[in-house]
Amino acid sequence: MTLNKYKKMIVPGLVVELIVPEGEYEGKYRTRIEDVGERIILVGSPFINGDIIPLRIGTKLKLIFWDELSAYSFSTKIKQRIAEPIHMFVLTMPDSILRVQRRNFVRVTAIKPITFQTVTSEGLSDSIKGTTLDLSGGGLRFLTEQLVEDKSILNVQLALPKGDMQIPVLVCRSDKIEDSKPQRYCVSTEFYEIQERDRDQIIRYIFQIQREMRKKGLE
Repeated sequence: MTLNKYKKMIVPGLVVELIVPEGEYEGKYRTRIEDVGERIILVGSPFINGDIIPLRIGTKLKLIFWDELSAYSFSTKIKQRIAEPIHMFVLTMPDSILRVQRRNFVRVTAIKPITFQTVTSEGLSDSIKGTTLDLSGGGLRFLTEQLVEDKSILNVQLALPKGDMQIPVLVCRSDKIEDSKPQRYCVSTEFYEIQERDRDQIIRYIFQIQREMRKKGLE
């Protein structure tokens, strides 16, 4: 994608990840953008074990940042190092930025009651109770006392901050939990013919959970 489309997202204070692809300091380092110029980006020099990572001028890097729906990355290199007023790397502004959908990458623990109905040729079954275990932009996993057949279609009612949502899911796997009393099953599903606006609403809810977890120091 062209730079101009995403350049407005590259602002001071934005948390980013620097990836050093090779060498003594190979790895991923979290930092933030300190300032942005027409052709340069200033980022805080990352630390490891309390010491600044002494990357050389000319070191090639990959910079990654993200929003609620996507991750963005571009290749850059260190143009200059600054020591005052704080330690910073001056990076070259890229010509283009790559956007990657995150919807199937992020999965969070979400323990919530749900109800669901099995879709049959005669219509919908009675409502059945369950409890979600985790949630992603691609599907959810839940516990239930009701045996659910693999490859069946379910209509799940999920409570979100903006109201309840009816979500069709395809059962990928249903495992009997041994020695559970009462008998329970762990059901793994993926969303089935879901509207993209509904998927985006779920993803925003996932990122809300992540933010709350970070505040509590649980992530």
